[in-house]
Amino acid sequence: MCMEKTIVALATPAGNSGVAVIRISGERAKKILQKIIREDLAFEPRKMYLKKVFFSGIEDVCLVVFFPHPHSFTGEDVVEIQSHGGYFVAQKIIDELILLGCTLATPGEFSKRAFINGKLSLDQAEGIMDLINAESEMQAKNGSLLMQGGLKIFIQDYQNKLTDILAEIEAKLDYPEYEYTENESSDILNKLKDIETNLSLLILDSKTGTKIKNGVRVALIGAPNVGKSSLLNALTKSNKAIVTSVAGTTRDVVEGEYEYNGIIFRIFDTAGIHESEDEVEKIGIERAKQILREADIVLKISDDSNICNISTDQVYINVFNKSDLIDQEKMKKKIQNDNIFVSAKTNENIDNLKQLIFDKTISTKINSNKLYLTNVRHINSVKQAKKYINNAISEFNLTSMDIISSEIKSAWISLGEVTGNTNNETIIDKIFSKFCLGK
Repeated sequence: MCMEKTIVALATPAGNSGVAVIRISGERAKKILQKIIREDLAFEPRKMYLKKVFFSGIEDVCLVVFFPHPHSFTGEDVVEIQSHGGYFVAQKIIDELILLGCTLATPGEFSKRAFINGKLSLDQAEGIMDLINAESEMQAKNGSLLMQGGLKIFIQDYQNKLTDILAEIEAKLDYPEYEYTENESSDILNKLKDIETNLSLLILDSKTGTKIKNGVRVALIGAPNVGKSSLLNALTKSNKAIVTSVAGTTRDVVEGEYEYNGIIFRIFDTAGIHESEDEVEKIGIERAKQILREADIVLKISDDSNICNISTDQVYINVFNKSDLIDQEKMKKKIQNDNIFVSAKTNENIDNLKQLIFDKTISTKINSNKLYLTNVRHINSVKQAKKYINNAISEFNLTSMDIISSEIKSAWISLGEVTGNTNNETIIDKIFSKFCLGK
């Protein structure tokens, strides 16, 4: 299914580089390529040609390749021009292609065409973006599994199971006098319960999945001058935070991050929480309290003279900094539970602290070969499907089969929103608008 317009965009980042890739997709892609190289070449599919490209009175020697439909990313005729990198050259080639009949692509339009032409599902398209935007090993692996259709297979499997149940019910709805046997009713109910159980497990794992995608938020709190900034620098192996012996040096939230066991941990060094008359410092303290409320885990930082007694409802660890200077046995008596002694100066126990943070925030063992729900849209759709299945189960013996059938249909549609198997144009447009040009 070819779209009416032939689109073009830069598929590599703008700026100076060795090579710039310009992508064209649409029914007129090959003809437009023939015009810009000024040669009526037939083009053997998927074969690179070294050709001169003419634009704005300039010639560039480029590699060009033609992918005929349907064997291309978009499912349409696709052309790629690999020119010498550079913002001016790439932009001028695109300008020339527009004069020859192309239309500048909108963000995500290539992937949207791939979806419309059945080359990939919505969740696979989102997997592409997750892979592109990955900052950690687990983000990349999960994006790759999503792109390869791991979630699509799961969703389609359960849509098929729901379809089978619906077929069984609908076949008998035309006969009002038909009465289900106990075995028939029990079989349908057990099938629904099995689906509900598996959706519940997928949702449960999504708690880990959201941390894979968004990272774990770690708040450092405590009195001024206990070494919060030094600890941030030690954890991130950087000099993100300014460190001085002057209390109150950190007046705003300082952020840093590190990767551990494939997960990104985002560290927030906060202003020391205490009473202050300084207006600027008071703003920093309020922001520190907000970070405290939003954190996945809190490190309550103390030293030998300042024990952190700040209360929090979040998971927390008592961290005694400056272990090279304090009497550890004495400090253990002051706070009994979840203690760890570290030195931001000598890096003593920093790796052990990272492991402890990991253990307290990642509740299940991460399987790098397992697909986790990381996308809020996917999670909400699966939760909604589970809700409809629960309704069907709870009402199974209390209402008619046509109402049960309606709940099952709603569950089927909710699952279909994950892959796009409901043709909801609003959802589809919203997803692809987040993509970059050339993708």
